[in-house]
Amino acid sequence: MTALGRRSSEAEQGSHKPRVSGSSPLAGTMVMLEDRFVASFQRHFPDLAGQRLVVAISGGPDSTSLAWLLARTGGRLGVSIALGHVHHGVRGVEADEDARFCQGLAAKLGVPFFLAALPPPPKGVSPEAFWRKERYAALERQRQQWGAAAVATGHTLEDQAETVLLKLLRGSGPRGVAGIRRRAGTVIRPLLAFCRQELAAYLASLGEGFRQDQSNLVPDRPRTFLRWRVLPLLVEGFPRALEHLAAFGEELAEDEALLGELALQAVPLLRLGERCPVGKLAALPAALRRRWLQALAATLPLSEPPSREQFALFARLLDRGSPRALDLGSRWVLRREREVLLLAPPPLAPFAPQPVPVPGVLPLPGGFVLGVGERVGRADHRAWLAPELAGKPLVVRSLPAGLRFRGREVRKELARAGVPREWRAAWPVLCLGDTIVWVPGVGVAPSWAREQGLLAELEEPWERHGRSSPRKPSPSG
Repeated sequence: MTALGRRSSEAEQGSHKPRVSGSSPLAGTMVMLEDRFVASFQRHFPDLAGQRLVVAISGGPDSTSLAWLLARTGGRLGVSIALGHVHHGVRGVEADEDARFCQGLAAKLGVPFFLAALPPPPKGVSPEAFWRKERYAALERQRQQWGAAAVATGHTLEDQAETVLLKLLRGSGPRGVAGIRRRAGTVIRPLLAFCRQELAAYLASLGEGFRQDQSNLVPDRPRTFLRWRVLPLLVEGFPRALEHLAAFGEELAEDEALLGELALQAVPLLRLGERCPVGKLAALPAALRRRWLQALAATLPLSEPPSREQFALFARLLDRGSPRALDLGSRWVLRREREVLLLAPPPLAPFAPQPVPVPGVLPLPGGFVLGVGERVGRADHRAWLAPELAGKPLVVRSLPAGLRFRGREVRKELARAGVPREWRAAWPVLCLGDTIVWVPGVGVAPSWAREQGLLAELEEPWERHGRSSPRKPSPSG
């Protein structure tokens, strides 16, 4: 039976659980690996001492090892942990067993356990991309719920080497080939310097088992093809291939971070409603132009980073003015208007009028959130209304075409306020019957305006549309 066959056969039996004695040579492996882990963690994440962490636990050997390492060395590191598992809704009974295993591990370790279930991916969307995005979003919610400083994942040396090689073979630029970041926002990867073999030996030294996802053992996808077919051949000819690929990715990530910082120092990142002078970008060296576009794309909900073709079109847009617009993907467009660049989000369609709960918060089509008498999370626009409106049938509707309000053309006022043209047809307007009460960004009808009273707030579609920091809320519009 091949190694792959043996692993598949073991996976069918459920959890792996070796048993060894405390005097086994594996006990020395346990101590040495824990010492290395502590030193590595303290070197890379010194700010996390005294903090809480959520460990993303699948039940596999890597994440299970990470949970045991952090549980057993938590006193030395000054961290406490909870386990967070995400159920993807596939693989049936096997996935249910994974969840039960993770819950049992949390009980064994005496730590909190969080479980999240993902909805099925929408039609026309890559399931892998959808699950990855939703998985991290679920883990982030668990982090916030527990008040943790970071989410720790079990990515290993092999994961890093696979990512670097996969991105290189797919034609990615330096940012992609730089591989998995040791730290990205609130996500940390403490095991990038550790290989799977030593982690499996560590679990064996503890006499603890793990789960195995059989789909990861079949070379029918690009990553698993590399894992089971390509990398073993590379290691056979070049024994330190994994280390060298991972080191290359880490060094390239450092270079990318520096070049990206230099690019944004020269030309700040473009936000919705802002204008970027073409001349400032055109004056940058080609390497910094590319990093600027990469940094912009990283703030947007795109399915893929910019391709070589998009970088070439970007250079032509800057140098020749043709094309006049660059499609970034997912209906995001970088548009040139004379000597400035504008960022255009996906257009929003007008929506049907909706009753407004008072007090209450009402999510609207397209990602707007309206609050009347109740605060919303990140208000871009704020107004005080007459208190007696709380007892009246308020509705919110999309901006009527050609509307003038308080003697001003509303669409021009919204343009001055930095509202993208793609949002203006769906811009929310608060009404009492057919009477306009408040146009966010423009103002309140004089008969309903007050210095204090009923608070109304509107939040623009932040996450969906790539805004990373709020403008100061407008006090009267």
